Amino acid sequence: MNQPETIVFDFDGVLLRGDSFAGYLHWRTRQKWWRVLAALPLLPLLPLLRHPRTLPWTAKLFTRALTLGLDRNRFDAEIDTFSAVWLAPEGRVIDTLVARLRHHVTAGARVLVVSGTAHQLLESLLRGLSIDGVTALGTQVEFGRLGLRVPRHNYSQAKLTTLAKAGVHAPWAISYSDSLADLPILAAAHKAVLVEPSALHERVLRAALGDTLELVRLR
Repeated sequence: MNQPETIVFDFDGVLLRGDSFAGYLHWRTRQKWWRVLAALPLLPLLPLLRHPRTLPWTAKLFTRALTLGLDRNRFDAEIDTFSAVWLAPEGRVIDTLVARLRHHVTAGARVLVVSGTAHQLLESLLRGLSIDGVTALGTQVEFGRLGLRVPRHNYSQAKLTTLAKAGVHAPWAISYSDSLADLPILAAAHKAVLVEPSALHERVLRAALGDTLELVRLR
């Protein structure tokens, strides 16, 4: 009996425009202006969020600062409220890629959405999109008096570990991403699909992946 194809999707920039967890932190801070005070000492580190090597640990610092005192019950309630806010703007949903995902599910593929965003937020947004039949694998978070703790950011190479723990091992049929940081999951696929790439990302990934790379232009 033939095994179903395995399809791996990144989330932010592939199914939705924007960084969902950064959006949540920004939204949360706007609810109580004084929350930003805890992050003021970190402002000189903001440029480090733009670089793949420094993004994971810098993001952890900002996450803890902006979620001081947050417990699981409040987090779950905030996530549900925020998800509706995040999905509301016209153009947020990348319809072309959501349609592709649904096509893979309908065709019987095993579809996994693997994201650096918090796992609870990933699941909430997928529910908001009415996407069923996929496995969501986001960043696991822990709770404490010093805010959300992220033992391991589900980012770049770490996504391979997350997939392996879910019983998914390379190679798989197709990977979708918009990011150079996802080279590990793109390289592990028979076909890599790069969504709306920058010129730099296209050039680097074309050199790394050659003929396995497909480009999706959204405009």
